Amino acid sequence: MTKVLIVEDNEVNMKLFCDILEFKNYSVTKAVDGVEAYEKLKSDVFDVMVLDIQLPKLDGLSLLRKIKDENISRPKTLVVSAFAMDKDKQNAKALGCEDYITKPIDIMNFLSCVEKLSK
Repeated sequence: MTKVLIVEDNEVNMKLFCDILEFKNYSVTKAVDGVEAYEKLKSDVFDVMVLDIQLPKLDGLSLLRKIKDENISRPKTLVVSAFAMDKDKQNAKALGCEDYITKPIDIMNFLSCVEKLSK
């Protein structure tokens, strides 16, 4: 079973992402901020990470930078963000994320991105 770490501080988005992925039989772990996600990444192995950029305590880009700097095993990463500027996408890709979609999400596109990364 594919293990997915969802890092999202918005309760509605978290529920939506979890419901979609659990319906498709993914194993889902939740983190509500970058610090919690960092701790989970250090203690467990995930296949995919769904990552918001605007997070409390440690934002998504800082989390990606910290993972890269500390050479921690990073799952394939889908950034899901309200930021739609090319610069934001480029920054995330430079830090290693494999895909980037903007909110509000298209459910089928979201699922397709996760499925692609989980292969």
